[in-house]
Amino acid sequence: MLSYENALFTVQVTRKHFFKDKNYSLYLFNDELVMTDDITKQPKYNLKMNLTTTIKWILEVKRIVGFEFSYNNGYKIVYGQKLNLLKEMIAGKIFYQPILSFYQFQMEMGSGMTGSVYRCVAADNANLYYAIKKIDKLKIAQHEGGIPQLVHELSLLSSLSHPNIVKLKETYADNQYYYIIMEYINGRTLYSELSSRQYGLSILFEINSQELLEAVSYIHDKGVMHRDINPLNIMKADTVKLIDFGLARKIKNQLNFPTSGTPGYMAPEIINYNKDKQYDEKADIYSLGCLLYKLQQQNINIRLTGENLFNTKSAKQTIYHANKDGYFELKKQPQHPEVNSVKMEQLFILLPYMLETDPSNRLSAKICLAIIEEIDNNNQNVDRLIKKILIRKSLNTTTIEEQRSCERTSKGKIAKQSIDGISKKSLDELSIFTKKVMVQNQSKVILPHKKQA
Repeated sequence: MLSYENALFTVQVTRKHFFKDKNYSLYLFNDELVMTDDITKQPKYNLKMNLTTTIKWILEVKRIVGFEFSYNNGYKIVYGQKLNLLKEMIAGKIFYQPILSFYQFQMEMGSGMTGSVYRCVAADNANLYYAIKKIDKLKIAQHEGGIPQLVHELSLLSSLSHPNIVKLKETYADNQYYYIIMEYINGRTLYSELSSRQYGLSILFEINSQELLEAVSYIHDKGVMHRDINPLNIMKADTVKLIDFGLARKIKNQLNFPTSGTPGYMAPEIINYNKDKQYDEKADIYSLGCLLYKLQQQNINIRLTGENLFNTKSAKQTIYHANKDGYFELKKQPQHPEVNSVKMEQLFILLPYMLETDPSNRLSAKICLAIIEEIDNNNQNVDRLIKKILIRKSLNTTTIEEQRSCERTSKGKIAKQSIDGISKKSLDELSIFTKKVMVQNQSKVILPHKKQA
């Protein structure tokens, strides 16, 4: 029996009949919408709040006055008030119709194997822009992963809400297409900016590394791993946006396409996947390390260097094989004006801990975020800070709050905790956790990464 007092939303609706109309109470719960005329009995109508359900909104003078839904191989229509609010509350959880009653297409922004992306405006407000992915149902059904993959991506996105993650607004469908309504980002991808610079344009693309790490930390807290963090899936307008959750998965769920990703940014446990060793969100940390290597720290922002972590050694070797072999060097670009900066030195101390072959030795997104914040605040003791964190881990005394560690005092410094009392000897003993670093020609070079066994 449903607990109607726990409903998220309720409203009276009417189903019109030839002789006498029938009134129902509509109740919205997290996973279903029900309509009943007697709460002591089973509901008359029950709609699951997932992407197997479609509602067709009925409008009069641009105002929603009712909706149509399928029932027993037919259709039913109910009318009521406050249905605009209901539409907002269930947005992204089910499919809507009709798309042209709510959005006006303006221009095509791009296309792919299964459809195109358009800029559009809200039908009732020409100043509200959105991006619409128009996906051909027949084409995506023939694509690897197909419709189940799309439904999974949309379900994940609908559960996420963060200023640095692209926001899913609504989902529509008709007989031929799916329409995915996303926030419109008036910017370009990091990949586009890299390509522009390769052709000599003087565009200096800046990206806030803290915002990127905040997005990744957020999805990890929500039990989600992205699995494809690379320049093509990062956009920059007023803020950094992590996009394209097509390969994202719940961390604890069985993986589909376990070796998916973008060569040059794939963690060893993905590119050398072993079905007996399931991987987790630490794979995203490795991808972030590959990305951050392509960037240089300057004040709060990081700027492009343009060099990949994995470089091909011959014309026959691809980025994929270089990534799979797992050998790399971390080296600074000597021509860059920030090459000798203190912040660059600290960043190059952090990177090896993100690029560990063994994912259990990689730092979490929260810790990486805290350390990046310290680098931005001119902390010149990142190595000691990381060692303290690893000591706590090795002693099995790290709590969730301590791993966030690096909670700040009002002066912006790391809050002192009992770990400060650990002896210098203990710090020295932790050297087995520390990457060997050598200084050569004023450029810090990390010894080649060991190939995974």
